[in-house]
Amino acid sequence: MYALTAKAMKYVDEYTIAAGIPSAVLMENAAKGAVDEITKRFPDKSAEFLVVCSSGNNGGDAVCVARWLLHLGYSVNVYFIGTLENASEEFARQVKILAKAYPDVQIAGLRGDSDLEVIRKEYDCIIDGIFGIGLNKKIEGNYLKFIEYLNSKGGCKIALDIPSGLNASNGHIMGTVFWADLTVTFANYKTGMFFGYGKEACGEVVLVDIGTIDSAYDGVGDKLTICDSDFFENNAYNALMPRSENSHKGTYGTVGIVVSSNGMLGASMLAARAAYRTGCGLVKIFCPSKYTGFFNVSIPEAVVVPYKSDDVIGALGDFTKKLDVILVGPGMKEDSTGRLIVKQILSGSIPTVLDAGALNLIAKNLKSFKRRKCECVITPHVGEMAKLCGEEVKVIDKNKIAFAAKFSEKFNVSMVLKSDTSIVSLIGRRGQDLYISTVGNSGLATAGSGDVQAGVIASLIAQGNTVNDSLLYGTIIHGRAADKFGNDEDSKRKMMAGDIVDNLF
Repeated sequence: MYALTAKAMKYVDEYTIAAGIPSAVLMENAAKGAVDEITKRFPDKSAEFLVVCSSGNNGGDAVCVARWLLHLGYSVNVYFIGTLENASEEFARQVKILAKAYPDVQIAGLRGDSDLEVIRKEYDCIIDGIFGIGLNKKIEGNYLKFIEYLNSKGGCKIALDIPSGLNASNGHIMGTVFWADLTVTFANYKTGMFFGYGKEACGEVVLVDIGTIDSAYDGVGDKLTICDSDFFENNAYNALMPRSENSHKGTYGTVGIVVSSNGMLGASMLAARAAYRTGCGLVKIFCPSKYTGFFNVSIPEAVVVPYKSDDVIGALGDFTKKLDVILVGPGMKEDSTGRLIVKQILSGSIPTVLDAGALNLIAKNLKSFKRRKCECVITPHVGEMAKLCGEEVKVIDKNKIAFAAKFSEKFNVSMVLKSDTSIVSLIGRRGQDLYISTVGNSGLATAGSGDVQAGVIASLIAQGNTVNDSLLYGTIIHGRAADKFGNDEDSKRKMMAGDIVDNLF
């Protein structure tokens, strides 16, 4: 399953039509799939529906849905808003079919008459087919007022393909939006469903297969593979290796966590706990000697290796000799010591996970990062990504996919861009593959959550996985832990990073 931008979805549709499957067939498939979902929720034929549409292809979908509901014996009113001047060919075709099949059914508003009584009535369900994924300008005037009026009415609200007013690519609201209880989307998920206001506006999302051609996706460079619980269950063997009874702590690798002077100790403690909970055999913590006691008490399972501030580089060289992976950044202070530590690690050969403070230091010297010798992955949130790209946060936020993809490719580094929905870019022999993790919830919006994720990823690398598999599946494991703990509003509200650690498996 993929999530596509509006542009990519248009390409897939056009490719499929050019291959010989008529647009009318795709529309019929979409409408029938939507009706199947609608009737599951309204099995009683006494249910009354209002179908609202405009003159584009999304309106054509809506008229086709109305015809199917009439065919099945439901009570349906159709209301048109807009003008027919630029009506799409598919919308016009569906109107003609409806008129021939059900001549007694009038589309209110189609010829300029307001027919306000039709929309003043109360309905069991309102079906939105006003604007589809092609919406590219702010909704204003009568359209805005009409959508807001629909939102004020009672009854279940269902959107076709995407709620009218929601940007299909980035999840921004285009002036106003139809707040749906259910969105029946066609062929692929749309990326905007996962970002911005997408999740709230769409409500429950159901995907309908309409018969697009598989080879069309070969030409889509920015498609995102959906990583949900089913994806994890089917592919987790790529990262969760069986544990042998004939094993010892050395079998499962050693994670080294580097702590800088005057940093936030709690971040590295959370990362250490997460690394252990994910299954590595040993965690070593490299820290200023003045912190030794704190780590010995808080993480007694870890081996603490102290260093003196006047010999940090020499001590770091000794520390890294027997590690399988280095995690650097959680709680790191962005000072001269931090810069020396990051520089030394990047010039080494040990796989590395770079997070938090380390990323902010790298952002100040990207040329050095590009010349690195170690294999690494990076885990920025949107604010850190803004620093890496030299952009404002709001600019990154509007187009997370493009910034993640471009930065990852430019610097030849696999990365996760952490947000309400995380984007993973993997750079490998085949080039770049993009993923979107749909697991997790708002409980992850808590201090220390990212430190836990970094610890999970590092632990998977230590256990012998590739850095790419560790990054992808570590991100999903982290999200699943939040879902395990945060199964209702109260638990999401009270979630702390430690709760995520305790629910990793």
